[in-house]
Amino acid sequence: MPLAVRYVLLIAVVVAAALWSLTLGQRGDIHLSNILSLLWVDDGSLARSAVIDLRLPRTLVALFVGVNLALAGLALQAVTRNPLASESILGINQGASLGVALAVVLPFLAGVPLDLMAILGAALAGLVTFAIAGGLGGRLDSIRLILAGVAVGAFSYACVRFTYTLDDDLSRLVINWVSADISSVSVQQVLPLIAWSFAGVLGSLLLAHGFNVLALGDGASQGLGIDPRRVRFLGAALAAVLTGASVAVAGPVMFVGLVVPHLCRFWFGQNHRALVPAVALGGGALLVLADAVSKLVRFPYETPLGVVCALIGAPYFLYATLTARRLA
Repeated sequence: MPLAVRYVLLIAVVVAAALWSLTLGQRGDIHLSNILSLLWVDDGSLARSAVIDLRLPRTLVALFVGVNLALAGLALQAVTRNPLASESILGINQGASLGVALAVVLPFLAGVPLDLMAILGAALAGLVTFAIAGGLGGRLDSIRLILAGVAVGAFSYACVRFTYTLDDDLSRLVINWVSADISSVSVQQVLPLIAWSFAGVLGSLLLAHGFNVLALGDGASQGLGIDPRRVRFLGAALAAVLTGASVAVAGPVMFVGLVVPHLCRFWFGQNHRALVPAVALGGGALLVLADAVSKLVRFPYETPLGVVCALIGAPYFLYATLTARRLA
């Protein structure tokens, strides 16, 4: 099947999933047959208000958070040459969560933007994980990398859980956010996220050649004029920024960066120039579908998006662990 056709099919899946998600909710007067007219024609109805003000922002947040986390996972797997690497496995996701939790509960950080705190938390967690695994010295050990990520993630999440013991209002806010509930997101949160996503796609495309060469090993990379340390630093920094920007809006959504790159490699191969747009589309499709499922599991009540993603990703992580040599 031609590569262009595969991209078109992925785009069709994203569009279909988005339209399906927009039709799901407690209002019974919004159907697939009238969703397009509600999006484009302002008839002043409550149905249109529900679509534009409530459902569309959360669908867009799910879409672009999926793009960001999938690209972050692709970058981490490329720079570590480890098929199990992802922002959640290496503790970067949890570090971003800790950054946001600190911004919420500490009064002197009240004026600091949440996305900045999340990015700083993600970057610090990634730095500690890579340092423990020997990445700063140029000798990255795959086993130590995963173990370090688990340790850093567990410590960060334990600190986040400590905030549950604080003031009731603060603890309730943190709990709702940690569960990755995007039901109350607003249009104001969508626009910065879109900007981060486009920057992430562009950055990933610029690094795609370096990722391809890095897969050949450090010696071959240097022989071809690519500094592996520079590529690793830029790839890890890109993953930290994309993860932090996403966690600040949607909470710690897990396993997207692990599942999507693996699935896309089966269909698009190992060339990162082809993988970057495929992974971006695949991540968006997965999160939008997960958001739609979150509305159906306990209808008319909703299940947090993070719970649905964990139910999808945890079994796949076990599968990827058992078949890691074949996936590498």
